[in-house]
Amino acid sequence: MAFSIKHLRVFVTVAQAGSFVEAARLLHLTSAALSVVVKTLEEEAGFLVFERTTRSVRLTAEGASLLPLAVQMLKDHQALSQSIEDIRLKKTGRVRIATTQLLSCTIVPPALTQFRALWPDIEVVQVPALYDNFQDLLMRREVDIGIGPERLCDGEIGAVPLFASRLHLVCSTKHRFAQRKSLKWKDLQGENVFLVDKRGATWLARDADYQVLFERTVDVGHFTTALALASENEGVVFSPKFTKKLLPPYGLVMIPLTQPQAHRQFMLFQNLKAPETTATQRLRDHLLASFSAIT
Repeated sequence: MAFSIKHLRVFVTVAQAGSFVEAARLLHLTSAALSVVVKTLEEEAGFLVFERTTRSVRLTAEGASLLPLAVQMLKDHQALSQSIEDIRLKKTGRVRIATTQLLSCTIVPPALTQFRALWPDIEVVQVPALYDNFQDLLMRREVDIGIGPERLCDGEIGAVPLFASRLHLVCSTKHRFAQRKSLKWKDLQGENVFLVDKRGATWLARDADYQVLFERTVDVGHFTTALALASENEGVVFSPKFTKKLLPPYGLVMIPLTQPQAHRQFMLFQNLKAPETTATQRLRDHLLASFSAIT
């Protein structure tokens, strides 16, 4: 049997419209052309699908049995056509992205929600990573994209700036600095500082133009742990401005640092030797656009 999609579409449209004239109008065919298609279908099937009178068109028993099958075949054909189009346009795929804890609980989730709304057939898998571990993940090709603070990279890893966020001091509402509108770096001499990365003291000293050496530091490993300890007024934390919404539950405040101002640069990392899929490219471009306004 040589059924075509056109045969099935005409058959279903006539059955649903209950009229050859109305079906011809819906399909932009002449009544004569539509009648020819129905006749060809019946000849191929070996039975009549419609009972015709001068006033009405009704399905035969055989036509009624065929109708749900034809409807399903049209749906399957539409799904197949859409899948072929998605493949042609490369709308589908899977992207693995490694992010630090700080980014995973602040700005990354909203950006990924927006991306999934734009590209619902691209699966995005988030992989937790330490501050430098995402480079190892990229080298082993366990992830496609890494997002984190600026770091020196292996020759195989490429880095593109995402955004820079101003550095602030975070302290308890009970801390002696809590009511200050801003702070100078030299005001911080002797403060207990909770660090997420043990190398942070060196970076902070550089940020402060070496006005403070930050000798009283504790490496706590996780940003939320640092916030919890700071909430007990045991010390302070340094954090980019975009983390401000995390502070209220801990009873913490954020104070700008001046003389000089300092910023943390965040980057998008990729393995330059790994083939880039279209799905990865779409996510990369989306993240670059989404984070461009962060300060």
